[in-house]
Amino acid sequence: MNEMQAWFHNSQSQMASELESLCNICSGSDHLPGLLNVASWLKQYLADLEWESREYNLPTWSVVDDSGVRTEQQTHKALRWDWDGEQTTNATPRMLMSIHYDTVYGVNSPFQKCTRFSVDGDERMRGPGVIDAKGGIVVMKWALLGAMKFLDKKRLRISVILTPDEEIGSPATKSLWQAVAPEFSFAMLYEPTLPDGSFVSERKGTGTFTVIVHGKAAHAGRNFDAGRNAILHASKIAVAINELNGVHKGVTVNIGRIRGGDAVNVVPDLCVMRVNVRVTNAMEQKWIEAEMARIQKEWDKPELGFRVEVEGGIFAQPKTIDDSVMPWIKRTEAVAKSIGESVLWKPSGGASDGNKLAALGLPNVDTFGPEGDLLHSDQEWVRLSSLPRKAHLSCKMLQSMFE
Repeated sequence: MNEMQAWFHNSQSQMASELESLCNICSGSDHLPGLLNVASWLKQYLADLEWESREYNLPTWSVVDDSGVRTEQQTHKALRWDWDGEQTTNATPRMLMSIHYDTVYGVNSPFQKCTRFSVDGDERMRGPGVIDAKGGIVVMKWALLGAMKFLDKKRLRISVILTPDEEIGSPATKSLWQAVAPEFSFAMLYEPTLPDGSFVSERKGTGTFTVIVHGKAAHAGRNFDAGRNAILHASKIAVAINELNGVHKGVTVNIGRIRGGDAVNVVPDLCVMRVNVRVTNAMEQKWIEAEMARIQKEWDKPELGFRVEVEGGIFAQPKTIDDSVMPWIKRTEAVAKSIGESVLWKPSGGASDGNKLAALGLPNVDTFGPEGDLLHSDQEWVRLSSLPRKAHLSCKMLQSMFE
């Protein structure tokens, strides 16, 4: 074990403690006070790097709530740190390292604290965001500490960006990515590996459609026939949408939520339905968008007392392997091999900001985060030994780029 590898190996306990502190702060995507608290923690946490830092104010975005009312939503700031070594110029490629600091666990979730446990000698930690994606933040920070300690920092040209809204599709960060993506040659993102330690090769595109059904309210006893039941109409639309499953192998359509009605003695005049879709390529994306438009037109029946609106769409395009990313895949494999690690690649149905950056022309590998499983559940866990190993791999990747 060489000096660098030993340094990372001996840092595992400290990394685990830092991860526990970070994950014990709630930062659900819709919990602004928690996002503020975590952002403040992160600014202190990365101050050790002594890099230039700045913040981005992100725009609001419009959503339709479950009552059919359009509201403006907001999130916290994106955080950025930059390092330009003394021997770098504008011609030196700039590398992006990024991940999100929000989680799926809101302030009302009972899953708020970390616990440690062992499975056959494998030391693990269970907690909100331990792999998705606060574990990635810890891995990234220690990779950079290693780079500043062991590499020629005069030659490094790196930026770190941490975002607050990836778990809800990055509606505010989208404009930031559009603005900054041209600055970079390659991006390393710190989403977790798959449960067996495999890196993600391709990712499905994903999006959410909101179906808003308007009917007509009426007394369920006295004037039942005068009413137009929006829930019933929405249910028929849900069946039609569900039938899109199986038409194309790579397309899945999930009726995720239906909200409507209030008092049970009133014919409901409004129903709001959320539909999540996944696609593997641009053709499937165009198809599902066309099908949702067809269904809206088919079921919009004002002559019968029903109005149907469909909003939303694909917010993360499919991420595929092309000629721009293949050299970085090969580099990742070669660097891993040089430190006694192996890299396997598998596709994933989940999307990340890697999808968005790839669509903007920025090649990236987006699973440099730690190993674990059961993300988005109250059983989410991380393999603690993977924290230093993945940090070591990231540091060696930076060495391969700049030395």
